[in-house]
Order: sequence, then structure tokens, then C-alpha cells
Amino acid sequence: MGGVGLGIKWVAAFGIVVLSVIAVFQVAMDPAREIPDPYYRAIGHDITSETKLRQTLPLLEDAYQENYFDCSEMAALIEWYLEGHGVDTMIVTGEHNQPHDVSVGGFEYKNNSGDHAWVVSNISGRSFLIEPTMARIVPESLERYYFPDNRYSDIYDVVDSSRCAYEYDWWTVVEIDSPLPFPTPVRLPPVSGLESDIFDLVNQEREKSGFAALNWNEEIAGAARAHSRDLAGAGGAGGVGMKRAPGDILRDNDIYYFDITACRTLSMPGPVYNYEEFLKNCINAWKSDETGPQITEPDFDESGVGAAVGPDGCVYFTHISIGRIYCGYKNAPCCAEQGYYPWCYKPWKCDRGICK
Repeated sequence: MGGVGLGIKWVAAFGIVVLSVIAVFQVAMDPAREIPDPYYRAIGHDITSETKLRQTLPLLEDAYQENYFDCSEMAALIEWYLEGHGVDTMIVTGEHNQPHDVSVGGFEYKNNSGDHAWVVSNISGRSFLIEPTMARIVPESLERYYFPDNRYSDIYDVVDSSRCAYEYDWWTVVEIDSPLPFPTPVRLPPVSGLESDIFDLVNQEREKSGFAALNWNEEIAGAARAHSRDLAGAGGAGGVGMKRAPGDILRDNDIYYFDITACRTLSMPGPVYNYEEFLKNCINAWKSDETGPQITEPDFDESGVGAAVGPDGCVYFTHISIGRIYCGYKNAPCCAEQGYYPWCYKPWKCDRGICK
């Protein structure tokens, strides 16, 4: 009986050892062990709208490195980043088959074909597909090029499924406890600040060309501002106000005291990561556009700049300049010239020396 008892104890002990070895082996082979702990945590304000989402995503466009920090690592990083901002986000794998480059909203979405990883975020019942290599929301017109095969709720889900953390270990590239080394959008000044800064740069360009500075006209700025709002509301397309003559824009705002006028519009993609560089790019875009009057033309003396920011983060500018006159417009004295009857600009007529 003693031998039998010893045998049973030996078998039990052996079984415990085997189970312990299996448990240790399972832990050693568990790919999740490579995930930092703790992993998810709050890292910033909650994102509750598309606008806030666009204004929070870091800029990853130039950070891509194949087999080191590519679409899978970038997708995992963005998923972690957005979860830390209170956004329900999943990692998606599948195929991306976009046959050609597409320019949308001032950005170029490169052609791509083959296996890919991206993320999908849900905000207030709306889903947003985010291209991780750019960290930008994919326009709805391009979503048809993404073919999902698998969706993963978090990093543990995707690592467990692939049985490997190597494809998603962005934390070996970026310290999880350190600030992200990628640019994040800057907060733009109020619209009035945008307008003032652009106007100052316009006058600097005129000074370089030897022309007098333009005088700021708040009434003209108001008309330009309304025009930019129309453009922002139309997403820069559709020609709302774009094809209108500058004189018509001014007259619609009861401005008549000009004999010459010019209008230049500009849409700059957002978000903005470097404000000073953004302003320079705006002026350079105007200077390089030869389809309209240049900002340094000498015959103008007053102007106003109107700005508006669209829901997609794009910034719209309208710059209207005039040559000021002091007669001939509504409620102004009639114009007088030797040898001619007093007169007014259309559609007004002289009435006791005043254009009405």
C-alpha cells in the first residue's frame, strides 16, 4: 500500500509540474506580453465632433518606414491615441486598391494596392475611416477603395488574432510615456486675427515692390468675410460667389465708392500645423497665381480681407481691393468735371447735388 501511495503522490506531483510548465510556456508564448502595461489611458480632451477629430490627429505623413513604422504600426498608434481621447476606435485589416493618385481638399491620396491596415472611429453615431499613413480622414468618395477583411476592437484583439505583436508594436518606435514626436494641429487665431495677419503680409509685399500700403476698410472686409463664408459653406466648390464680379459683391453690401476693384480668393487645406509657414504659403499662392490682379498692383488704395474656416478645417480667404472715389456713389455728392454736367455712377442719378 505504501508503494501505491507513493506512486499516486509522484503522479500528482508530476502532473503539477507539467501543468506549471505548460502555464509558463503559455505565458512565454503569449504575444500580449509584449504590449506595455498599462496600455490604454486618458491622454487628452474628449473628441466629440468631426471638427475636433481633424484638429487633433497628429501629422504622420512623412514618418512612414516600411517594415518598421508602416501602416500596421501607424494604425495601432492612432487607435491608441484616439481611445485616449475618448473615441471608440477599431483597427481594420484588409486590402487597399486605389488605382491612381487622387487630390482631394488640397491633399494627395496616393495610389496603393495590396494588404493594408487602417482605423475606423465612431463619433456621435458617425463612422470615420482614417488613413494611418497620413493620419487623415479619408473622403467618402475614396472609401470604396478600402476592402475590410477583419475588424479588431483593440490592440489585444489584433495581437491575439495575429499571434504576434511585431506588426503593431509602435511603442518600439515612440515611447508610450513620452509626448508624440509628431506635429499636432495648432489653434488658429480668431477670424479677425487671420485677416489682420494676411493683410499685413499683403502690405509687406507691396512695400517690397515700392507701392504704398493699402488702407484697411472694415466695410470691404465685411463683404469679403461674407464671401468667404459662402465658399466655406460650399466646401470651396460649386462656385458660390467664386464667379461673381467683385463689384457685385461690394454693391450687395451697399458699397459703391470705387471706380476700380479686384477680388482674389484662396482656399488652404487644414488643419494647420505651423502658423507662420501657413501664412507664407497663403501669400505665395496668391503671388504665383497669374490669372487675376496681383496684390502689388499700384492703383488700389483700400482693401479688406475676409476669412472663414470650413467644417473640414480648410481656411478660406477673400481679399478685395478698390480704388477709392469720393463722389458719384449713393448718398455722395455728384461728380463734377469742367465742361460736363454733374453725374453719378450707375444706377444712381443726381438729385439736388446728391447721388440717389
